Amino acid sequence: MGIRSRKRNRTPAVDPHTSSPSHRRRRRLDSGRKDVFQDLPRSADDRDWAALPRDVLLVILSLLPQTEVLRGAGLACAPWRLVALDEPLLWRHIDLAGGNKKHVEGWQAMAFTAVRLSAGRCESYRGRVDRDVLIFLAHSAPSLRSLHVTCRFDMTCSEKFIAVVAKKIPMLEKLVLSNGLITLASLVVLADHCPRLQSIDAGGCRTTRALRSTEQSLRASLKSRIKDLRLPHPQFIGYRIVLHQLE
Repeated sequence: MGIRSRKRNRTPAVDPHTSSPSHRRRRRLDSGRKDVFQDLPRSADDRDWAALPRDVLLVILSLLPQTEVLRGAGLACAPWRLVALDEPLLWRHIDLAGGNKKHVEGWQAMAFTAVRLSAGRCESYRGRVDRDVLIFLAHSAPSLRSLHVTCRFDMTCSEKFIAVVAKKIPMLEKLVLSNGLITLASLVVLADHCPRLQSIDAGGCRTTRALRSTEQSLRASLKSRIKDLRLPHPQFIGYRIVLHQLE
């Protein structure tokens, strides 16, 4: 009989660096950590912002300064562009009074665009105006209730022009004029054609002197109809200030 050799099951060599309790503990932690990270949401860079619902996009754009929306935020992608250009609700309250000086450049184009995008539903406007923007606003925003002019604007033009503008915005309730030269007669004409006008703030403006009797009559007319009234201050004459104020 031949002699059979016995096969011995050799024990694999043990690496002392991988068989230690601390290594096994780290390996279990690593495996658990991978499972946790797989369940975490993707980073903001990996999300598809264009796939957000329209109402969510509307909320996001409404939180941004409207000057930024007009300068590019609303053109980031096709869905954002559609909301910015086709949603009048976003432009119902227009505020283009940006604090950055760079916003002054191209302000007329932004004003025309914002008013046009409101599709006749603009109820308040805050920002710079000139004669052309004011005419366009009056023709395009019949529901305008509040007008806040943040730049210098002189209302020394003809009363006929003021009447034409005022007739287009009969729902106006509040007017704020930050700076400029204003005649009391122009304010009276404005009040004549805006029966809902309850607040005029022209405290930062100046006015020219009129005859004493005329000025008294104009002031009395405004005070009798306007609940919240701040009239412009007398204009500088030479090196002194006209302090004459009539009650």
